[in-house]
Amino acid sequence: MTIRPAAWRFGALALASLLAACNGSSNDNAANDIDARIATIDKSLVISPTESTTWFQTKASWGATYTGSAAWKSYMAFIEARLEEYGATNITRARFPYERWYTTEYPDKSGWSLTSDGTAVDVASYATQSGSTGPNGVTAPMVLLDLGAPAASRPTAAQMAGKIVVVKQAPYTYTGGSAGYTDYEFRTNEDQFLAPFTAVDPTYEASYRNRHQYGQMGSTINSFFRGTTNKPLGHVVVMDMPPGAAQGGRQHGTPNRYEVPGLLLDKVNGAKVVEDARAGKTATLKLNAQVETDALAYTLVATLPGKDFGTDKDTAVMMATHVDGPALIQDAGALGILGVIKYYAQIPQAKRPRSIFMVFDTRHFVPGAERSYPYDFVEDNHDQLAKWVIGGVAVEHVGGAQMADAGNEFRATGRAMTTYINTHGNDVNVEKAIEAVKYAGLPRAQVNAEERPGVNGQAQNNWFGRNFAAHLETLGNHPVWHVTGDWPSSGYQAFYPGMDRFKPEVFTAQVTTAAALVGTLMTTQDLVPMSSSWSKVDQGIRALLDADFNTPATAAAQRSALLAASKAMFSSVRKSDYSKTQAELDALRSSITGSTVANARQQTLLDLITDLKARVAKATAPRA
Repeated sequence: MTIRPAAWRFGALALASLLAACNGSSNDNAANDIDARIATIDKSLVISPTESTTWFQTKASWGATYTGSAAWKSYMAFIEARLEEYGATNITRARFPYERWYTTEYPDKSGWSLTSDGTAVDVASYATQSGSTGPNGVTAPMVLLDLGAPAASRPTAAQMAGKIVVVKQAPYTYTGGSAGYTDYEFRTNEDQFLAPFTAVDPTYEASYRNRHQYGQMGSTINSFFRGTTNKPLGHVVVMDMPPGAAQGGRQHGTPNRYEVPGLLLDKVNGAKVVEDARAGKTATLKLNAQVETDALAYTLVATLPGKDFGTDKDTAVMMATHVDGPALIQDAGALGILGVIKYYAQIPQAKRPRSIFMVFDTRHFVPGAERSYPYDFVEDNHDQLAKWVIGGVAVEHVGGAQMADAGNEFRATGRAMTTYINTHGNDVNVEKAIEAVKYAGLPRAQVNAEERPGVNGQAQNNWFGRNFAAHLETLGNHPVWHVTGDWPSSGYQAFYPGMDRFKPEVFTAQVTTAAALVGTLMTTQDLVPMSSSWSKVDQGIRALLDADFNTPATAAAQRSALLAASKAMFSSVRKSDYSKTQAELDALRSSITGSTVANARQQTLLDLITDLKARVAKATAPRA
């Protein structure tokens, strides 16, 4: 099989050719012959802990896999080889233009260094995309920018011009909605979680502190380092993190290029630098970076063909992830998908009811990330894919151990990383997620549906992985699950050459969970009850403001009545009983238009009802 390059935007004819290029053919006799290994995952066929450990050891040997780097090329070659081995077809590289900024990667610190008042300082990492000093570095007085101090006491832009700015980040204060675990639909190992929104100390789990510290950098860059005048000569960021947690760290999201070369320090090694900066002492900062103007960069797509592949009867389950990143666990979602494909490859093509279409995106750690960097394969081939894809599973950050501070070190706690299975607040999809988690024995897992309150009446986890799971939204409000480890749990954005952050039993359980959810989409004939449009109607009703109702004084009661009507309707829909659904949707629409004012929130609800009416009409139309 040939791995082929392709133009970025295929166009209708080219993509149709791509989808039909397999030798697969329709097999009507197998339509209802579902292999038992799809209906219920055979755990004996799931990738073993031994093989998964070998996979992760291989990945660890390459180092950080940033797009275009030698490590990334090795990772992509590994993925492509496994896809070929498992019988995937149409393995295609959709290349896009990319300018790669790079320096040496931890543990090789030869590209970056700092001397403060004549004393060499142990540098944790570099500030990505921040330009270059060249091999000799720059020397200048330091000035302190303390983000925890009142704004009035901070230096002005003119006072920072031509100096090395030492940024002392605001300390982690354990407060705010993102400082602890959220509410949920279901949890395993309840005794290994804290109560929702309880502040998480970094000695218990460092995820929340790490996210807080790395997350500050973007606003600092935009506020102080993007000016065209009064530009500092360089900058040093001192994070509220011990040495073990900070080594090899990486800001996320990746900023667009700016020209104030920077370094990252932990709080121990940074303490002297802060005091030196307060005293206006001199430092020498080196960040020797290069730019590759035409670096190799591509999104990889492939298909494990189902029984009808190559015919107009074929439909596909989509799996998606990113394949670029700084850490062993951060970008391991591709290994999770390979684990699922390895499983389904053991089932004959004639027994696979649908194809599995895979997207390995490589723009997660490029400047600006997916939201601002163009070349989204799914968006650019939307219309063709929308006719083929019926739902899917996104996979990220798999195989990790929970990590926490231990003095100045960063160690595994012995617990598994938190795994979130995010889906929409559709009861069917939530129940399928819970079933999959229980069956897989997935430790420290939390099923979330962000549109509605959890079991404790509080907000649930926000939708991690929008850039991957959201593809299933844009292709038509399809059922989607996002199986993801909490990205900072295994060291956030830090690469370490060791394997202490990997737990093979967690990886195999995550693969089993994802495979079970793919199996649900493989075997479900009527997907209408699983559409996210149903739960979005409920979400839209909850989002109605009191002022949106014609009689605001009774808004709460009217909102409750609308939700009750929606819930009653769905009780039949979930059983594929559509005998009253069209009339009930019409009645719900009349209730909404009769009780609320015409505005954007009302229109969102009416559009969703129109979408649902079309889905039900298609499901109940006479078969040709």
